[in-house]
Amino acid sequence: MHRLRPFLLLAVSLAFLAGCAASEQAKQKASIHFRLGSEYLQRGDPISALREFQEAEKLNPDDASVQFGLGSALNARGRFQDGLRHYRKALELDPKFTEVHNAMGSTYLELGRWDDAIKEFEITLNDLLYLTPFYVENNLGWAYYKKGDLPRAIDHYRRALSMKPDFGLAYYNLGLAYKDNKQTEEAIAAMRSAISQVPNLLDAHLQLGILSFNAGIRDQARKAFEEVVRLSPRSDSARLAQQYLDLLKKSGR
Repeated sequence: MHRLRPFLLLAVSLAFLAGCAASEQAKQKASIHFRLGSEYLQRGDPISALREFQEAEKLNPDDASVQFGLGSALNARGRFQDGLRHYRKALELDPKFTEVHNAMGSTYLELGRWDDAIKEFEITLNDLLYLTPFYVENNLGWAYYKKGDLPRAIDHYRRALSMKPDFGLAYYNLGLAYKDNKQTEEAIAAMRSAISQVPNLLDAHLQLGILSFNAGIRDQARKAFEEVVRLSPRSDSARLAQQYLDLLKKSGR
């Protein structure tokens, strides 16, 4: 009996080491699948991304990044509730994973759950080390805009632009909020700024045209509508722009 003990201890030790080695090997394989999934997601191929993230989860289910990847791929497929489930699991594994809160907020925007979105975005902004708070401010603005709280929406869009003055989408969203708040001059200025940052932003040209038409600034309206038709001649926006152009032509201006 006594002679067998060293051998037994050695066998247990070797088994333990083999188990650790296998676990580390699984993590390495999972990491490869995770990187592939991330690349597919960036390329706009969520199906292939989901396949890779699922393989990574089989190998390392307790990796918060893998759960985040699964949530992102599922969201890209329009499976928002499934995506949220994986985001929540990622936070269980890593409560300080701030990007998950931002992703959850964006998912709630898709679902029309404005208050839930606001809560998640505010948690994100509480992380002073978060690298892109201007995107979060813009998303907060959109949530308040959809709630009908125009003053708060405008405030958050302005905050986003104070952090990133070349943020074309924030200018466009600000223009929409000004428009709905009956601040026509400010709305026109915001749409012009959006176009200066993103010249091919079709909706900004269309909104600039409509705002200018209603304000009696016919030359600016005409140019904006012509640009809509040039950028996307077969779109619904172009058809609407052409109707305005026909009105301008009939009016002789």
